[in-house]
Amino acid sequence: MKNSIVTFLFLSLVVTVFSTCDHDTDQFDGPNLVDRFGEFQLMEPLVINRTTVDFSAGEDVRMTARFNKSVNFTIQLTGTESGAVKLINGFDNNLDETNAIWTGGTTELPFFREELVEVELLVPEAGPLNQTGTVEIVGTKTYEGSLFTDFETPPGTNIFFGNFEFELTNNTGRRNNGLAAQGDWYYLFEGTDNVVPNFFTGLIDIKSTITGNTYAPVPTTAPEDLYFNFFLYADGGPHGIAVVQFVYDSNNTGAFEDGQDATFQFAGDYPLNWVGWRQFSHTMADVGMTEEQVSKIVAIRVLLISDMNSQPSPPVPVDFGIDYLTFTAGRPLEL
Repeated sequence: MKNSIVTFLFLSLVVTVFSTCDHDTDQFDGPNLVDRFGEFQLMEPLVINRTTVDFSAGEDVRMTARFNKSVNFTIQLTGTESGAVKLINGFDNNLDETNAIWTGGTTELPFFREELVEVELLVPEAGPLNQTGTVEIVGTKTYEGSLFTDFETPPGTNIFFGNFEFELTNNTGRRNNGLAAQGDWYYLFEGTDNVVPNFFTGLIDIKSTITGNTYAPVPTTAPEDLYFNFFLYADGGPHGIAVVQFVYDSNNTGAFEDGQDATFQFAGDYPLNWVGWRQFSHTMADVGMTEEQVSKIVAIRVLLISDMNSQPSPPVPVDFGIDYLTFTAGRPLEL
């Protein structure tokens, strides 16, 4: 009897050990050996779900592909006319609507236009994949916020030039030379500080009437929640500085009056020492304006300054572009 009990306990232990070592059913929490050491294989090629897309109608672009293991991947979308670039990065073995969807935004300015977009799937570990495709934008993305101006429409008398001793060149003004950050047009400042070394090279006041309103239309008057967004273009020249100010109707006349209305400015200027377009966003609390003052912005002032401390002799020309001035509520403009 005693031997029977021992034998039963031994057999029970063997069954328990083998049942806990079922490699076919147990989950393994460590890294997959194929993910770590296996050679990459493309199991299903890149597929784009549509040939044309109208982002303005709420459509999107979805891409699929499948790999034999999880890898770092990048989907690069490039506008053939604008040069805009959208990058979608991830780590997975499968591309689907959760990690490979495009709603029309951009990673690198400018914005996409109605144009053909080249799509390429990149997997650094795999080398050249030759997984490409195209999609045509027939309607561009509608961005949030209240547009102040994008210079697409001639401003007429809504832009006031400060003359004084400024030395802007004839190139200053609306330009459509293919460099716009959004649409076809932007505003270019170009000038010298060679004749009268007064640092200030040029100035314009963009009246709020450019929007069709007396005051700038804003989505909120709470200064800490109201963001002002704009794009600046620089060519890398180290001698130019951009300045943006806000003109408040301090005497309540309901009109822009040069030299009479109060101005507010962000704490810092913008040294133009990069190449290409950049986005800048600040709250109106950063400017120091109150809720009442925010509700009565009668103009936005833009200046070009020559940094005479860094200029050679004689001074070289300075320039910059500005585009897509918008107000957003709660957060900066999301590209």
